[in-house]
This record gives sequence, structure tokens and C-alpha cells, in this order.
Amino acid sequence: MKNKLYSLFMIAFVAIAVSSCNDDETTPSTNSGPATYNSGDVGLNFENIAGSVFLDPTGATNYVNASGETFSVTNFRYYISNVKLIKEDGSKYEVPNSYFLINANDTNSLLAELTDIPGGKYTGVEYMIGVDSARNVSGAQTGALDPANGMFWSWSTGYIFMKLEGQSSASSNNSFVYHIGGYSGVNRGQRTVSLDFTPSVLIVDGGKREAEIHITTDVLEIFKNPSNISIATQSTIMSVGAASSNIATNYADMFSFDHIHNDPL
Repeated sequence: MKNKLYSLFMIAFVAIAVSSCNDDETTPSTNSGPATYNSGDVGLNFENIAGSVFLDPTGATNYVNASGETFSVTNFRYYISNVKLIKEDGSKYEVPNSYFLINANDTNSLLAELTDIPGGKYTGVEYMIGVDSARNVSGAQTGALDPANGMFWSWSTGYIFMKLEGQSSASSNNSFVYHIGGYSGVNRGQRTVSLDFTPSVLIVDGGKREAEIHITTDVLEIFKNPSNISIATQSTIMSVGAASSNIATNYADMFSFDHIHNDPL
């Protein structure tokens, strides 16, 4: 009798042990820890517009500014630099060597590539319109900052941060030219833009998803808010001063966050 009881006890013990082992193999762990993300690339995609329509930089389309003046655009370029991505906790990741020349006449320039961005979630982006003082006095440079790009005045006055040129019957010579720069002093042309993605979130996870920020740039904002710029009275601005500073303050408002492209690969 004792042998039978012992045998039954051992059979039950083995069954429980096997069941426990099987459960360990099939039940997922509830202590997996926080999600991890791989570093990857992020695109800043700039879409140039005039109000509610895409900008035509060939001079074939007319627009109306805040002063009621008709104009067309033949040249529109601007520098984006010192890019920072804002994390969920409010801290910022400064993208090294981030200098980009956006040219409405060159579609290849409209996508600025930010490489090796730390993986994670980001809720906003910040950048400078223009070029910082250090790069203005650093001598001949290459890439987006190459003087051959036609966005440089001289070694004493530095880079042109924004160029807007076109045709307008409001001007005495039927054209207008705005070259805005200045890297120091009260009339300097650098401005900082900060865009919030809320309720969207940028997810950087290299190899698993594409991450792209779409931003619109409205050329009409250059002519208004807070200063109304009239082509009839100011058709040519090509030096640093109060007039150029007014336009710089205006163009700080020309950028708007549109959407995030965050699709899995």
C-alpha cells in the first residue's frame, strides 16, 4: 500500500513539474522594460507655398501681398541651420553641422537630411533662419555654405540668409529684390523658429520606420506681421539695416508644421 501511495505521489509531482516548465516556456515576461529605439535619419521636408497654393518660382504665377500689390517670384532661397530636435521630456538634441540651403528652384534641396539621430520620440523641432556668427567669420567653406552658391556678400558682411526676387508692377522698374542678412548688431537677420508637433510624435527607429517632418514655408508672410512691406516703397533691400531687420522678423512667421511621415519600413 505504501509503495502504491509513493508511486502516485511521484507521478503527481512529475506532472506538476512538467506543467510548470511548460508554463515558463509559453508565458511572456511582464518585465520587458521600456521600449528601445535605434538611431536613424530624419528628413526635414520644406514645401514652399504662397497662401493656400504651392509657390511657383518660375515667375509665371502672380500673387497678392498684404499691401494689395501683385507680384511673381523668380528666386526664393533661405538658410536653415543649428537644428535641434525636442524630446518628450523637453530636452533638446542638437544636430551637429546642420546647415542647409533651401532653394525653391531646386527640388533636391527641399529635403534636408539629419543623420544619426538618437532613437526615441520627439515632439518638436527648432532651428535658425540664417547662419550663426561663428560660421560667418570662419573663412571659405564648402557644401551649403560655399560662397559659390550666391548667398554670400563678403568676408566683412557675411552670408545672405534669405533671398526673394521677382517681378511686380508696383515697382518703378517692375522688379523687386530682397537680400536679408547681418550676423551681428541690433539689425542682425538671424531668427529662431520653434515648431510643436502636438498631437503628432516623431518616432526615430532606424531600420524599422521612416521619419520625416513636413514643414510649409509661406512667402506671403515676408510682407506682413508685424511689419507691412510694400514693394512700391521698398522694392530693393540689399544691405543690413532697419528695413532688412523688419523683413527678418516677418520671415520668422513663414514656417508652419504640417505633418509627420512616420511609416514603418
